[in-house]
Amino acid sequence: MADIDAAQVTRIAHIADALLGARRSNNVLPMLAAQDASVSMAEAFAVQSEMTRLLGQPIAGWKVGYVRDVRLTHAPVYRDACVAGGARVRLTSSPAPAVEGEVAFVLSRDLPPRASPYTPDEVADAVSSVCAAIEIGAPRLGNFMEAPLEHKIADNMGNCALIYGSGQRNWRDIALESLRVTLAIDGVVVTETCGGNAAGNPFDALVALANAPHKREPLRAGHVVITGTCTGIYPARAGMQARVAFEGLGEVSVTLE
Repeated sequence: MADIDAAQVTRIAHIADALLGARRSNNVLPMLAAQDASVSMAEAFAVQSEMTRLLGQPIAGWKVGYVRDVRLTHAPVYRDACVAGGARVRLTSSPAPAVEGEVAFVLSRDLPPRASPYTPDEVADAVSSVCAAIEIGAPRLGNFMEAPLEHKIADNMGNCALIYGSGQRNWRDIALESLRVTLAIDGVVVTETCGGNAAGNPFDALVALANAPHKREPLRAGHVVITGTCTGIYPARAGMQARVAFEGLGEVSVTLE
């Protein structure tokens, strides 16, 4: 954190410590403390890095939200929260746990930060497969839905878990921006739609992540990157079984405990 001043270092450490305490005790913070509420975007991303350092757990994936010329958000997903489909996942404490279906990219090579932007072809060459994924959201901030974007970023964008399927290696000819997708909860289809990703083509979100200006940790071979909801967001609860299927891409399921 050499590019920020002492006061910012103190604020970043305080926020990271509070969020880490909530994570470790499986509790929820009502909101960030008053002295931390003015956290900047750069500081919020620095909180993510400090949380990663304090946890000492490898990053296994990333979540990214992208709307061209409007917004780019991202957060790490740690190894214990990035699992293959068919798993059972325990919900963490949260006032508003949620489930959503997304397109995920699995990387076969590193994409470290560099001065010149990666081209779409360079990013595509680093993708080993594209697959159906489910994200489980369980924010650690009680006011997450109403909180400023900077607070959401500091809270790792509310991620609880990332569940991914087997996917497709021959994905370049698939129209990812218009895939038909269904989300079923406990065997009942709750949504069926085409497209629906705010980025348009989910691949554009991956390219934006590779070139993200605030990103401190590199994209690594083996990382799984989810790219924003294609199904909308639905309430989650213990005992629920969710299944997401993308036509021509694959499917994935998870049981929540």
